[in-house]
Amino acid sequence: MDDRHEITFEWPHSEPSTVIVTGTFDQWSSSITLTKEGAGFKATTRIPWEEKIAYKFIVDGNWTTTPSQPTETDASGNVNNVYTAPSKP
Repeated sequence: MDDRHEITFEWPHSEPSTVIVTGTFDQWSSSITLTKEGAGFKATTRIPWEEKIAYKFIVDGNWTTTPSQPTETDASGNVNNVYTAPSKP
């Protein structure tokens, strides 16, 4: 069993030229570019089991969240999407 949980990020619109996802899992370094697939964009990465991450998408240079995933406001007042990895099976 892998020591990390696989997560897939999806942007459900095909119109943008570029979609990047970044967050606490990569120290907000904009390290993951999503690949255009059909009607949207996707990318997969791994995060530690039970870890809660905050993240945002950068769509054609604009930082945004997706309404299809939960959000939280951080201590600086920024609204980010959030995800918590499950417990290791």
